Amino acid sequence: MFDLRRLLSPITAEEFLRRDYGQRFVHVSGRPGKFSALLPWPVLNRILEEHRIEPPRLRLTREGKSVSAEKWLSSQPGRRSGSRTPRLDSTGLSRELRDGATLVLDNVDELHPPIRRMAEALERIFRVRIQVNSYAGFRTSHGFDLHWDNHDVFILQVAGRKNWKVYGMTRRFPLASDVEIADAPPTEVLWEGLLDEGDLLYIPRGWWHVATPLDEPTLHLTVGVNNPTGADVLSWFVNRVKAAEVVRQDLPHLGGNETLAEYSERLRKAVLESWHSDLVQEYLGQMDATARARPSAALPWSAMPKIVPDGDFRVRWSGARAVKVNSDEGLTVSIEALGRRWRFDAKAAPLLRVLVTAEEFGVRQLIAAAGLEAETVRALLRELAAEGLVVVC
Repeated sequence: MFDLRRLLSPITAEEFLRRDYGQRFVHVSGRPGKFSALLPWPVLNRILEEHRIEPPRLRLTREGKSVSAEKWLSSQPGRRSGSRTPRLDSTGLSRELRDGATLVLDNVDELHPPIRRMAEALERIFRVRIQVNSYAGFRTSHGFDLHWDNHDVFILQVAGRKNWKVYGMTRRFPLASDVEIADAPPTEVLWEGLLDEGDLLYIPRGWWHVATPLDEPTLHLTVGVNNPTGADVLSWFVNRVKAAEVVRQDLPHLGGNETLAEYSERLRKAVLESWHSDLVQEYLGQMDATARARPSAALPWSAMPKIVPDGDFRVRWSGARAVKVNSDEGLTVSIEALGRRWRFDAKAAPLLRVLVTAEEFGVRQLIAAAGLEAETVRALLRELAAEGLVVVC
């Protein structure tokens, strides 16, 4: 499984997070085949063949403009009168790609398990939902004009090569819906070079960049990290401070300036009384505890009364964020995940601390690690699976 450490190697994850993350772009030279297992060409072909994916999730772009879907999508009559079913026109798709279009597929992490596992590992580090898109080019036309993204990106060169230019930023920490428009792009190129197969390029939010194919097949993944911002904290805080009566009160706008000034002071006090130095940590903790897990299916077992198989089987933690097992006065332990607080007997702590690492474990491994009777471990796994906290692999 690709985690941050493996993606960045030979740079250490600790060094990157301390020195580079959010501060500057980073180019990491890799080796041919480093990222090949994430999305081989045959897998991309199979996704296109077996999934009915429509725009805007699947789209073609050329020279910064979208290619009309009518040129590469067809439709056939549905079984109900007047309905039409969209189908990929493989001939039209290939023609547009030969003419220089770039194939863009969003949320490919939902379509191929290795990319999903990588995204899940990164979510435990960055504490936000990770989205991975794929970009395939074949000629020399760029898919997108010079632009900046409102999120940090890791570009993983899966196959072939691509030429990149990275510029500086013209507005620090831009937002998707911002109060100001970013200035025109800078004229100075900070870095220009080829991303070879196995290379990685990290670009912080707001840094202008453009990429161009080299008249040969090229395939890369873009890992998007939408970091939480101060604006997110404030939006969350607004709901929190509604507990104060003055916040819920109608504005006394008919009472004159003196009445409005008095109300404004009461409102200010209510905000300051609710604000404290640990508020940001509390926000992050609540986001972790309420984050929803990605969908998982364990049929047929999950639909049966026993929920988990007999004999040996493998399970993994399904939570979307790193989880801490808290000791509650020595008698019980608790965790916060999937929007709830869960409490267990203190004897379950060793088993929980192994599970929440999110690695995949066999039942025999868990029995040995927990130091509990086999049936006790199975019973606990059954309860955890019933609540969606673990999934049978």
